[in-house]
Amino acid sequence: MNWRAFPRRAFPYLIAAAGGFLIAYTAVFLFAFPAEVLPDDGILPNVVGKTFEDATVALKKEGFPAQQGESRFHKTIRANIVLQEDPPAGSRQKRGTNVVLALSAGQKTAEVPVTTNMSQQQARISIENTGLVMGGVTEQLSDAPRGLVIATSPPAGTKVELPGTVDIVLSKGPATVNMPDLYGRSVGEARSMVEQIGLRISGVSRDTSSLQPENTVIRQMPAAGQTISAGGAVSLTVSHFPPPPSIRIDTGVSAPPPLPLALPVPE
Repeated sequence: MNWRAFPRRAFPYLIAAAGGFLIAYTAVFLFAFPAEVLPDDGILPNVVGKTFEDATVALKKEGFPAQQGESRFHKTIRANIVLQEDPPAGSRQKRGTNVVLALSAGQKTAEVPVTTNMSQQQARISIENTGLVMGGVTEQLSDAPRGLVIATSPPAGTKVELPGTVDIVLSKGPATVNMPDLYGRSVGEARSMVEQIGLRISGVSRDTSSLQPENTVIRQMPAAGQTISAGGAVSLTVSHFPPPPSIRIDTGVSAPPPLPLALPVPE
C-alpha cells in the first residue's frame, strides 16, 4: 500500500463527509431553533392610496394578511381606496399580523325622490328630507293640473353627491282650456276657478240693474264653454246694489227759534 498516495485519494472523501455533516447540522439547527436564525418580523409597507386589492397583494408579499375595516365617506377620494392602515406603515411587526385597512366610501350621495304631481311646497319638503336642496323652478305647458310638479333635474332615482340641488318643473296647465261657467259665483270663487286653470281676471265691472245678490257674477267674457289659450284674460260683470238715496220727510212743523244768548246780570 502506497501511504504517500493515500492522503490524495482520501481528500475528496473527507471534503464530502465534512460537507454532509455541515448540511445535516444546519438542517437540524434550523428545525430546532428557527426563530433564532430566520427573522420573524418585518416592516409594514405603506399601502395608503392603493385600492384594497392592490394593498392586499402588497401586504401579503411581506407576510402580512389584510383585513377590511370601516368605510368612511370622503369628498375627494373615490370608493375602495385605502385611507388608513393599522398598525401604521413603517412599523416593525411580527409576520402574520393582521393589518386593518380603512377604506373610502366615496362622496356621500342622496337619491332624488319622486315628486311628480306634488305641489311646489310638497316637493320642497320631499327633496330636503333626503339632504338635497330644491334649486330652480320653471314652468311648462302640460296636461297636468296647473302648479303640480311634472319633472325634476336630475330625474327621480338619480344619485346626487351631497351637497346637491334638484330643479323642478311645474305644470302651467294645457295650451288651451275650456272656459268654465262662472254665472252665479261670487267674485272670489270665480277668480279661484279661473286661476286654477291658468287664466287670469283682467277686469271686473258692476251692474246696478241686476237683481242677483251683491258681487255675484252675472256676465263673463269669454262665454262659458269657449276655448281659450292658457294665460288668457277673463273679464267679469258682477251685480251691485247702489246705496239707497237719502229721503227728507217734511212734517210741516217749524223748528223752534233759537234761544237768546244769556246776558250778564248788572250788579
